[in-house]
Amino acid sequence: MENLKFKDGTQKKDLYDYLMLDKTITTRDAQLNLGIMDLQGVIRDLKKAGVYICTIATKVPRRGLNKDGSKRYAYVNSYSIEKIFNSNTEKTSYLTESEKKEHKKWYNSPVPEKNQKELISKYNTTASGHCTLTGGIDNTINNINDLINKGL
Repeated sequence: MENLKFKDGTQKKDLYDYLMLDKTITTRDAQLNLGIMDLQGVIRDLKKAGVYICTIATKVPRRGLNKDGSKRYAYVNSYSIEKIFNSNTEKTSYLTESEKKEHKKWYNSPVPEKNQKELISKYNTTASGHCTLTGGIDNTINNINDLINKGL
């Protein structure tokens, strides 16, 4: 990603400079702040030019309800410069902000000793396979096909 030069005054240059400030951007932010109406197109051009982009799909609530009365959700993409992996990356957050807070509260609460022993005995198994972790509660992807095939 060294020596990238974009023509001044272009959307590509504006977006690149914005992202180099360690900021993230969504389609709405791009429209309001930078006047970019086709963010995905400019992102595609940056990727072609050799800029590594991290795409994060975040779960957000929508207006209205589904036919069964449950809440409606959508995924909103946000983009940033990828500085760790030196490649284009994609992440998905399967929890809304309120769900993350609820999970953290639950996750940090102590498990009674009786339940700990029960869980340890129930799930104390060894399985082969591989697991890919992309970090944190909201960006973890597990490959558990071997466990499923074994009926665990």
